[in-house]
Amino acid sequence: MMPGSLRVDAARLYIFGLSGLAFALLGGWIYLFGVRFSWFALGMSAVLSIMCAVSRRFRLSFGRNEVEVGDVATLAALAVAGPVWALLVAAPAVLYRDRLRMLYEAATYIIILVAAGLALWLSGASSVMDAKPGPELAYGIFAAGAAYYSLDALINSLLARIKYGTPVVHTLRESMLPLIPSDIAAVITAAGVAYAVAVFGPATALVLFSGAFAALMTLHMIHERQRESEELREENRGLREANAVFAARLIETVGLRDGYTHRHAAAAAVYTEDVAREFGLEQEKVQALKTAALLQNVGLAGIPDEVLLSPPGKLNSLGKMQLEQHPMHGERLISGIPGLEEAAKWVRWHHERVDGSGYPDRIRGEWLPVEARILAATGLYAEMVLDGPHSPALPAQEARFRLTSEAGKGLDPEVVKVLLRVLDREDGNYATASDDRFAFPEPSEVRRDEKAG
Repeated sequence: MMPGSLRVDAARLYIFGLSGLAFALLGGWIYLFGVRFSWFALGMSAVLSIMCAVSRRFRLSFGRNEVEVGDVATLAALAVAGPVWALLVAAPAVLYRDRLRMLYEAATYIIILVAAGLALWLSGASSVMDAKPGPELAYGIFAAGAAYYSLDALINSLLARIKYGTPVVHTLRESMLPLIPSDIAAVITAAGVAYAVAVFGPATALVLFSGAFAALMTLHMIHERQRESEELREENRGLREANAVFAARLIETVGLRDGYTHRHAAAAAVYTEDVAREFGLEQEKVQALKTAALLQNVGLAGIPDEVLLSPPGKLNSLGKMQLEQHPMHGERLISGIPGLEEAAKWVRWHHERVDGSGYPDRIRGEWLPVEARILAATGLYAEMVLDGPHSPALPAQEARFRLTSEAGKGLDPEVVKVLLRVLDREDGNYATASDDRFAFPEPSEVRRDEKAG
């Protein structure tokens, strides 16, 4: 295996040899065909060169491919005015701070453009200005495009072989083959421009490229806005996941104090998710509602032990007021989580009742969102079937009876009907919140639910 220093020296020699060949080919072309000067060719090349320079700043990637206006402009200039003018168009693509890199790029462009010019000449004309619209013109441009991209791939693959030891076939397969669709698109576009110039005259090239350039810039701005929006969504998703995990840990902390709140949260989340699906809510709303059910009592974290651990019937007026404020505390905590602003309202109203007997806002009837009505029913059922700090668990049948008796009073009858339908489908362990589904979720599960939402 060749040492690294020898590979660098070999690559340098390869570039110098390539440069010698390139300038010999360019000199030969000028000697044989000359350079046809016209103000149109100069103006067109200058404008297209500026467009190419600007387009290097605004490349668009789609998967592994890039939209390259530079190649289209260079090929079109080649077809319209010849390889020498096409080199002027390609000039911005060879500008690099590293002089050796600049020499390599310049040599590569000279070789592939002269070769493409020869392919076009062999078709019967050295430029579109000498040709008439017809199949021969199309064949010539496609032959020029094939020479342009094939030689470019070969030159780059040989450099990779010399400098890094990468097999030529591997480079062609991994780096060049994926670009074939965009290369074909560039050749077809250049052929269309050239054909329009041959039919309608030289000014057509500038009109077409001005429109294409404006379209590219517009597409770039749209793409950038989409990318920025996606990055913002990812940042918000990460922040939402972290905050949701933090809130879940607060629930777990409250559960360590009363031995109950975290178990109630886990059970309510399962029942809520299944009822929301049965209602036909969208997946995003189902996940948000499940998260709200899991975090509905997060406001209890700020309630002192003498209130949290006392039976509700023994609380004085101050204690009752503090307890009834926990939905508002929960709303404040959750409303700061991006993407859960609406869910924070459901948390605020999870103790509301459709007959207006709930708290903290005494909302009644249709003024209470269906999501809050679902939380009210599933939360009450979970409370009845779990052992609490002040009351034992009820048998599933008795819990169902009490749930039914609340339908049309404190609970929405349609929500109760759906919850009972879900319970009928499941087994006894589900009805008593006693299988593995009802374990308090790990942080990874909370994150997964937030991603799903």
